[in-house]
Amino acid sequence: MNANARSISVRTLFEDERLRAMHLEVAAGAAGLDRRWVTNPRLQKPGLALAGYLPYVKPGRVQILGESEYAYLATMDPGEAASRLIRLVELEVPCIVSAKGLRPSDEVLRRSDELEVPFLASAIRTSDLIGGLSAFLEEELAPRVQLHGVLVDVFSLGTLIVGDAGIGKSECALELVYRGHRLVADDLVVIRRTHAHGLVGSPHELLENYLELRGVGIIDLRNHFGMTATSPSIPVSLVIRLVKLGPDSRKLEQKWREQVMENPHSWPTTEEILGIEIPLYTMVVAPGRDLAIMVETAVRKCLLAQRGIQDERDFLEAINDIAARRGIDTDEGSDG
Repeated sequence: MNANARSISVRTLFEDERLRAMHLEVAAGAAGLDRRWVTNPRLQKPGLALAGYLPYVKPGRVQILGESEYAYLATMDPGEAASRLIRLVELEVPCIVSAKGLRPSDEVLRRSDELEVPFLASAIRTSDLIGGLSAFLEEELAPRVQLHGVLVDVFSLGTLIVGDAGIGKSECALELVYRGHRLVADDLVVIRRTHAHGLVGSPHELLENYLELRGVGIIDLRNHFGMTATSPSIPVSLVIRLVKLGPDSRKLEQKWREQVMENPHSWPTTEEILGIEIPLYTMVVAPGRDLAIMVETAVRKCLLAQRGIQDERDFLEAINDIAARRGIDTDEGSDG
């Protein structure tokens, strides 16, 4: 699955409500707020660049100037210090953010205006600035993909249910909500890959709290079941694929059994999402099968597997132990 390339304008940093606590203001280069784009969520402190090693500056990254950078520049002649900063500006980085109320010389700010490179300033500490901006950019620029399916919080495990249209994904999700679990997203699931939490799933912004049932219509789950019926996001830890009963489904089940027998110490099947392998169950939809109970059981198995408890492995090891003991008893009887 391909991730969508992400970028945000520097103006977003300046205007987004989530960054109000950063108290950012434009010191120079305001004409570039809509022209310069941030494409990399990692911030950069350009210490090596100020020392003269310009190849260290990576494209698309916000440059942070803190107290240590200004202290280093203060050891130089003012003209040389300005020249070092101007070289950084001339690389036409997305923007430069200065912390703790520190500002460069007017010469540097004039060059930023000329090249339309935004030079932002904040009064807060460098560590707080880096923490706030990093969290925001991680959220905004994380690789993401949109999948058709249903994402449910089952026993606090993010469970993505996928399958052909009309197979019963939403109905299964509704039954899980009745059983006390929480819906995260129905129909369109937005999944992003983060450094801190791996794959995180959330609903499309227009579909949050809504679930659609064929023959019934659209349901606002919070109105019907209360605030605890939905969740805004959850790490995705398990994929359940629903398939209709038929020859192909029987082949899939047989293949799964063979894989379990061959290697009971590993998860038999996985689904790759944004480069990350997620445990996968394939469940056959047929009359008389309670999908909600099957999903709950699959989640319990996944949670136990995370603790090193695997039913198939334990079962096969027990069978092997019995077979081994019987083999020994037979040998002893022949010796007598």
